[in-house]
Amino acid sequence: MRNRSRYLSLLLALAIPLALSLPGAAALADGLKNLQVLPKSTSKDEVKQIMKAQAKALDVECDFCHDVPDMASDKNPKKLTARQMMRMTAEINQHWLKGMKDAEKNKVTCVTCHRGKEIPDAR
Repeated sequence: MRNRSRYLSLLLALAIPLALSLPGAAALADGLKNLQVLPKSTSKDEVKQIMKAQAKALDVECDFCHDVPDMASDKNPKKLTARQMMRMTAEINQHWLKGMKDAEKNKVTCVTCHRGKEIPDAR
């Protein structure tokens, strides 16, 4: 029994660092749930920074898209729309602006269209 306990301790000592090095481990270690657009390796601090930039771009608070305190919930349809917009901006940046001069500097973001408004102006 003593050898079995020692074996399990050794197995855990090796498995935990390995698991934390796998893709998505940063999000799991930070307790993030339901990341569907952002890479699973995104840290909690990175997610907060991205969300703050999006909130500022639309001049809204977290509860505009999220059901507080359950931030992982998908009940709010605005969260689903936000995911679609995130995919759209990523596609524009990756496929349409790729190779453009200063593409990294001139990336499309939420503020490109929203300009501090919940609903962008119609053009």
